[in-house]
Amino acid sequence: MSLHLHTQHLETILAAFPDPVFILTRNGRYAAVYGGTDARYYHDGSGLVGKNLFDVLKPEKATWFLGEIAKTLDAGGLHIVEYGLSGNDVLGLDEKGPAHVIWFEGRVQALDFLMDGEDAVLWVASNITHRITIEMQLSDALQRERKAIDVMWKRMAQNNTPKLAARWTLDVTSAQLKSAHAKPIALTANELHLLASLTEAEGGVVGKDVLFARMFPGVESNDYERIDVTLSRLRQKLKRHGCELVLRSVFGKGIALTESVQITRVGMPAQK
Repeated sequence: MSLHLHTQHLETILAAFPDPVFILTRNGRYAAVYGGTDARYYHDGSGLVGKNLFDVLKPEKATWFLGEIAKTLDAGGLHIVEYGLSGNDVLGLDEKGPAHVIWFEGRVQALDFLMDGEDAVLWVASNITHRITIEMQLSDALQRERKAIDVMWKRMAQNNTPKLAARWTLDVTSAQLKSAHAKPIALTANELHLLASLTEAEGGVVGKDVLFARMFPGVESNDYERIDVTLSRLRQKLKRHGCELVLRSVFGKGIALTESVQITRVGMPAQK
């Protein structure tokens, strides 16, 4: 059996390709059309032979094809590209052609010989609409899932936001911390002086020496551990009420309420 195929056999093999095969010149002329036998995806393209891309496609799309042909010829070898075509891209099919986009993968190979004196490429167009549709559906599903996760995290963050991040009122007269969504929290004298000093600073840093003088008047030694003990007890008390005392410390300077803590000081100290 001869290993060499006759030209007639080659023509028959090319004609039997399920996907359409185009021979396109650098100037956009259809030098030959083969294959496209899969009627589910392709129409008969034999009538394209001898025509130019600009005879078949809108100028913008024809120009794009010319650019891809030029890339392939200039680089040599195989060039793979994905592209969409709809009825709006094809001349004379504005109303008759498909309204949706049909997606193709083009495998474009530069030929090492001339077609009627022109450089040319072999362009195999495979319909990949089903794959692209699945990818788009997956992408949409992922986006919806991300949005749902973002909403969930925002809700969780809102639900877990410490109540003290809302507006609270430090009633100095009654030595209570009050809000519209929780029972009043009774404060000891040291806790009251501590919160009063921090709220008066309006987010500024209060030195521990200042805090100690207000919390423990008359005590000469600055035992700052007593401040830490008061802070710890106050945090535990607030936590039992579903609140959280959020502070920031500045090394060597003191402490301050964070911006998320909004406490308004009202009233006058009770007379003893």
